[in-house]
Amino acid sequence: MVELTTEQLIYLLHAYAYTERDTVTKGTVKSYLPEEWKEKAEEIYTGLEQQKLIKLTSKGRFLVTEQGERTLIANLAATNYQFTSIKGPKVLNTLLKCIGKAAEGCFDLNSSEKMTFDEFLFKFKTLYFEERKRQELTGVVAIHKQEILKSFQDANSATLSLEQLNVYFDKLKSSGKIFVSKGEKDELIHWVE
Repeated sequence: MVELTTEQLIYLLHAYAYTERDTVTKGTVKSYLPEEWKEKAEEIYTGLEQQKLIKLTSKGRFLVTEQGERTLIANLAATNYQFTSIKGPKVLNTLLKCIGKAAEGCFDLNSSEKMTFDEFLFKFKTLYFEERKRQELTGVVAIHKQEILKSFQDANSATLSLEQLNVYFDKLKSSGKIFVSKGEKDELIHWVE
């Protein structure tokens, strides 16, 4: 688990709380920081960005990464920070949301070696096209869902649970990157190019 300083924890909490449509501005987060930290806001931001807990999306706007969310939840569970004022209900609602996710087991807080969706996408696409190329040499291409998922799980079981694999696979389908058709014995996967 990444250990955050108190300033980084509160900065990340406010970034997560005030995110709208997946991003937040540096100015918004800075405005909610305690007065004594406002001058260090850029330094705090840089530290979080270097740890890949936040990611710049456009000038002045950034998002909290999945790793950032996981780190936030883990650090909130261990902090002894005491809030002295609340400028609005968003921070409290976000704290409740984080506690709920931790309680549901959405994140294994003890492991930092979990695969993100972007990593999954890259690895799965690579495996898919390797298998397709191999099959093209034999003359018939039929990539079966169960076979490719089993191959992927066997190669990545240390960093991706079977449940998360299914979640990510469904996300591939819903995002339109792949489509699945009925095969004779199993569903067939087709990559949309």
